[in-house]
Amino acid sequence: MIKNLPNKNFWKNKKIFLTGHTSFKGTWLKIWLEILGAKVIGYSIDYPSHPISLYRLIYKKKIKSENILNDKYLKKKIIDHKPDIIFHLAAQSILSEAKKNPLDNYKTNIIGTASVLEACASSKNVKLVAIVTTDKCYEENRILKYFKENSKLGGSEPYSSSKACAEIISKSYVNKFKNLNKKIITLRAGNVIGGGDWKKDRLVPDIIRAIKSNSKLILRNPKSTRPWQHVLDCINGYLLAAEYSFKTNKTFNTWNFSPPIKDQIQVIDLVNNMSKNFNFLNNVIVKKSKLYESKKLNLSANKANRELKWQTNLSQKNVMLYISDWYKAYFNKKNMKIYSINQIKHFYKIAKRKNL
Repeated sequence: MIKNLPNKNFWKNKKIFLTGHTSFKGTWLKIWLEILGAKVIGYSIDYPSHPISLYRLIYKKKIKSENILNDKYLKKKIIDHKPDIIFHLAAQSILSEAKKNPLDNYKTNIIGTASVLEACASSKNVKLVAIVTTDKCYEENRILKYFKENSKLGGSEPYSSSKACAEIISKSYVNKFKNLNKKIITLRAGNVIGGGDWKKDRLVPDIIRAIKSNSKLILRNPKSTRPWQHVLDCINGYLLAAEYSFKTNKTFNTWNFSPPIKDQIQVIDLVNNMSKNFNFLNNVIVKKSKLYESKKLNLSANKANRELKWQTNLSQKNVMLYISDWYKAYFNKKNMKIYSINQIKHFYKIAKRKNL
């Protein structure tokens, strides 16, 4: 057993209820859980991107549209399936959509989170619910070098404020869950990148579309710094946190997952690195957006490093190669389920080498 990777013996035959299982992160999490031998029940309203969706590409099947705001149906499904652990990823995750439709954003991210927690409280079998939020749940503070888990929550626009509310709602269930012998964790990460993301207004999908169509790439804030991390590093953190929390007596806990500050790079540097991997001469246009975004988002992952033995296993170079190679395989019509599983297996090899 490697200390910075999930324990297969723990996850084997565990029943997992996964909301947002068709999302970019949700699909990667589902693949990994299945590799570990878990039994995964998915719950999503639709495919998050059209016409291409990672879930549809990997699993090649239609889904039943299931809404987390339908609280009675959600509760019945959770009670009927008797999961041990719930990962709640279903959310409205695009800043521009939140600005256009703030009420829908608030309903999904706030009421949706409450619906999941209420449903979990009604299930005798659920022992742990993991609420996935974001690095943007913190109140903006230009004085702080980085945000810790106890930094003040807040939000300067609808998306970030809705995620801060999801955090507050999660913590408000502590007493109720303690009496029911259940646990809640919240998992904070942002700017997660990797193969298979096609959602709009995200940097990597925008780069891939520009490369594929040989078109200009429009950037809003090329000099903004972000804690870019590969989806496999992020999900490894989610799995380690759930495993750790399932075994402890603590009712509530939360962790940041972020690469070391020295590895956090500017938007334009990521664009240039990706372009080199595709031998693409990028033609960048800077177009200022009215959409508000903070210039710097640095998280401290010291708590996850210390308690979970978690670390980012992929170097900046490996992150870029993993992403570029995945999309190249897709364009070359490879079997992307097999290819994605092999990327997870290769991730294990890298993690084991780092753990020597």
